[in-house]
Amino acid sequence: MEQHYFIALSTADETLTKYASALKLHDYYKTVYEPDEYHLTLRFLGALTESELLNWRQRLAEIAQTISPFTLEVDHLERFGLAERPRVFAVGPRREETLVQLAAQLDPEPSKPFVPHITLAKKWNQEVSLLPPEQTPSFSISVKEIVLYKICPADRSRYQADTRFRIGKKQ
Repeated sequence: MEQHYFIALSTADETLTKYASALKLHDYYKTVYEPDEYHLTLRFLGALTESELLNWRQRLAEIAQTISPFTLEVDHLERFGLAERPRVFAVGPRREETLVQLAAQLDPEPSKPFVPHITLAKKWNQEVSLLPPEQTPSFSISVKEIVLYKICPADRSRYQADTRFRIGKKQ
């Protein structure tokens, strides 16, 4: 099987972990993300050749130097799918211009609109009739790096960092 990749911001954060834990998402979803898997996807790349992978690494290193670290203000829930049994449960950040510009730089002609979100759980458990709590998030996450992730579906940590790019100019 070919290795697939995506570009994201790592959002592993103690406050997000506590928030997600309090929701008891295992009661509602078959797949609940572990704290080290929390991320905000900027662009899915799919399978890459070695040459394409090297080009993306170089491009991400350059892009990371053009922006400064920033903060995501997580302030709302995002759910995708049917309202009575959403297939994806996520939290979303307030609109942040740096984030929007970064996503546009990485994917200038997206096939669908960019909806920034951090997935916490997916695959609704069909045996459950209640919705997860409507606890609105309210916390900040500092963004200091862009990560090129590889997808490893057979591993416990499905999303593994291939390369990390520190945001900001090199000193």
